[in-house]
Amino acid sequence: MKRGLLLSAFLFIFVACSTPSDSQSSDGFQTDGNTIELNNGQIDSLSTQAQASLADQFKSLFIDPNQVRVVESSQVEWSDTCLGIEQPGVDCLPQSTPGYQVVLEANGLQFEVHADHGGQVQPATLGLLWTREGGEDGLCDRLLIYLPDSAHACWCQSGDMKAASVNLQEILSPEEYEQLIDALRDFSENTVNQPSSDATEPVMVSLTFYGQGKTFPPSDDQQSMLALAENIFERISP
Repeated sequence: MKRGLLLSAFLFIFVACSTPSDSQSSDGFQTDGNTIELNNGQIDSLSTQAQASLADQFKSLFIDPNQVRVVESSQVEWSDTCLGIEQPGVDCLPQSTPGYQVVLEANGLQFEVHADHGGQVQPATLGLLWTREGGEDGLCDRLLIYLPDSAHACWCQSGDMKAASVNLQEILSPEEYEQLIDALRDFSENTVNQPSSDATEPVMVSLTFYGQGKTFPPSDDQQSMLALAENIFERISP
């Protein structure tokens, strides 16, 4: 099956993004055997560190960097050290941080990344939002997945809000990653709500899926994505 990625907005409470994987020794982001210079008339190229971080992310996520294309890039002055992206458990210092906003494409789908001159790369493409709320225990579970490689869980524990973030390759098999990406490519944006049958202390499970396709997912696929999202959450939360 083809692998791809999705372009989407990312503004939501408890939004988070992971840091890049260990950088490789490449001098640039390699595509079609050549080093890409991200150039739209405003910048000559990403920093060497940022290019290497991008290439390493694709390699670790079962994506061939040779299949990734630069759509557009621009120079940006981020307002904080988190490059404009909220991260649970991370203090974002309010200071001007010069960097880049880059849109990339793989297998027909696009996604956005934010980078700085020092090699920090933050995914900024929301793929799905899953929540589970209510019940006797007062559940407040939330999962966000940002592509290409960020998974973030938040939950209530002993009256406090807990949060954890991992890279997708740490918790997904290649087959599971393909399932997620194929659904994002093939299906349209949709929301599935699944209330429990317990009327006294109901639990509401909801999945908003930011697909880029044109087909509304049938019931079986909706249930499969609900199950995958819950499975991912359980792997991240204690």
